[in-house]
Amino acid sequence: MQAFGEFLNGYANVHNQLWEHLRAKTFALLDEHTKLKAAMATPEEVAGRAAHIRQAFLDSIGGLPDASAPLNPQVIGTVARPGYTIEKVIFQSEPGVYVTALCYVPEGLDAPAPGILFVCGHAREAKGYPEYQRVCHDLARNGFVVLAVDPTGQGERVTHLDPDSGHMVVQWGTTEHSYHGFQCILTGTSVARYFLFDALRGIDYLQSRPEVDADRIGVTGNSGGGTQTSLLCMSGDERIKAAAPCTYVTSREHYYMTGQPQDAEQLQFGMVRDGVNFEDFFIPFAPRPLLIGAVDSDYFCPEGTAQTYERLRHVYGVLGAKDDVAWELAPGLHKYCTELRQAAVNWFRKHLQGEEPDFVTRDEDIEILPDADLWCTKKGHVLTDFPDARTPYHRNVAVLDNLPATKKPEHLREAVMKTLCFHERLNTLCPLYPRHFDVREFDGLTAQSLFFLSEPGIMTSACLLKKKGVNPETATIFLAEGGTNAMDHHAEAWRDMVARDEAVLYFDVRGKGAVAATPVNARADVFPGAYYATESWFSFQAYCLGDCLLGMRVFDVLRAVQYLEMIGGYERIGLYAKGIEPSLWGYLAAAVEPMVDPVRIDGLLESFEAVVRTQLYRTDLLPSMMVHGILQHFDLPDLAVLFEGRALDVAKEPVAWRS
Repeated sequence: MQAFGEFLNGYANVHNQLWEHLRAKTFALLDEHTKLKAAMATPEEVAGRAAHIRQAFLDSIGGLPDASAPLNPQVIGTVARPGYTIEKVIFQSEPGVYVTALCYVPEGLDAPAPGILFVCGHAREAKGYPEYQRVCHDLARNGFVVLAVDPTGQGERVTHLDPDSGHMVVQWGTTEHSYHGFQCILTGTSVARYFLFDALRGIDYLQSRPEVDADRIGVTGNSGGGTQTSLLCMSGDERIKAAAPCTYVTSREHYYMTGQPQDAEQLQFGMVRDGVNFEDFFIPFAPRPLLIGAVDSDYFCPEGTAQTYERLRHVYGVLGAKDDVAWELAPGLHKYCTELRQAAVNWFRKHLQGEEPDFVTRDEDIEILPDADLWCTKKGHVLTDFPDARTPYHRNVAVLDNLPATKKPEHLREAVMKTLCFHERLNTLCPLYPRHFDVREFDGLTAQSLFFLSEPGIMTSACLLKKKGVNPETATIFLAEGGTNAMDHHAEAWRDMVARDEAVLYFDVRGKGAVAATPVNARADVFPGAYYATESWFSFQAYCLGDCLLGMRVFDVLRAVQYLEMIGGYERIGLYAKGIEPSLWGYLAAAVEPMVDPVRIDGLLESFEAVVRTQLYRTDLLPSMMVHGILQHFDLPDLAVLFEGRALDVAKEPVAWRS
């Protein structure tokens, strides 16, 4: 059966409501902070903003690991090139974390030269990618010592690879980043901390080289490398004297409107809540020389780049350095193209060498080496040469092992509400304003479709089912995948309940069932595309707001309880949830609301800790189920104490990989 026609029987366009709800919050916060930044008029105000940004960023990623361990660098081999030598280097950013890199050393240096950290974007070969070889070549031929490092999940640092067959259980790059990122989020960290930390240790290595002037360090990269460059600038590290992030910088306002996703290291918890826009990446870096590279047909909107550049011009002007920020707009699609490469080399020539920015590059003069010729390991895979190597998975487990083990039962209910970010929602409830439709009869049952306001601008929908002529004493909230659009799939379960003289409120949380969201992009909704599809996009927009989509949906279930209380006539309100995601909504809502009894859950995750400790976890665990730092406060098994005295029946689901 179908509970609703289109647009809730024509009553409301609910399919854009979640997009608009998050957009309004995002744009309001960004606008507030844009005005504050525009009003900055003294270097002291800029310094205050920089300190705020840097601390908010470090808090969001869980701080940085300890950097006191030795790098233990090894030079594995060399490749002679016209005008420079490439050294194949492996160093350890942390004990057991092997970073593969190429160090380009110019010939004929008679004094320490400036060093450039090249951070790679999302290319499978990473440091061996032709586009990146060209950048490093031009820099080396201009007298810069260049260190190109493989980021985690790319190049020789892909985790789930069989190097003989080439098979990857979890694909390299964005998929692996987000796969590890989900686990990091649960501990209250971010996979970005490992990208950033490995890059900072790359600077340590550059500075250790006798050929490098430690006081003249620059950094550049494009796409994901532009992200890493931006994170390095936001970290405030004083060793970086000039930067050139390319094909990444836009503005949050413009990028939101595209509906395009980003992967886990590019999104930090609460950064929009703290007013951090793209220009804020560079305020802790100002007034050091900054070149922003963009291309005119990028998916990182160039109009957003222009906006960010103008905002930075104001900041640099306040600091008396307006000419030390620039942007280069090149033709073409998303890449570190010839024009940007030339502009970046000239930027570093001017600001790190004191030379004229008059270099002209020629693509045809650069010989590209096969990726395998640049491997630091035998088969191009760190974990094959170093089976004990630590990945972000291992580094995150170490964070988990250091979290407090004791949870205080008397504070658990409050902890759930605060950690899932709906404490304030519960304190500022709006009227439900329910709309009820005509009662339909079939097979001895009655069905009434209805919807109500969960919070301003957010409608949730339901179908109330009863046995004809019976006034049930128990009403059960029914949660299942697909919501009211999939009632027939779960008919046996809800018909059994009605047969037992229960009323069933078959309920849609926001974004599901009859209130399903219109897609915001073309990504598939199955793994791995599901990391970037509409559901996950909403999840990460909420995450950047310091909010939680899972928490929003748990709140919706609590509003369904309030609806049943409001209409009255029931002595008991129970709950039934089936499926891994609905089970989370139902279990967490019932943990908070003690009047829900009985509680029947079919498909609850065994624990969030198990997700973190399972290297290959199942692929239906997606960002819509994530809660930032939940394991700092509680885990699902901890909540059992909140159900004492109630009928609770839970069937749990393991988290191990399911192909």
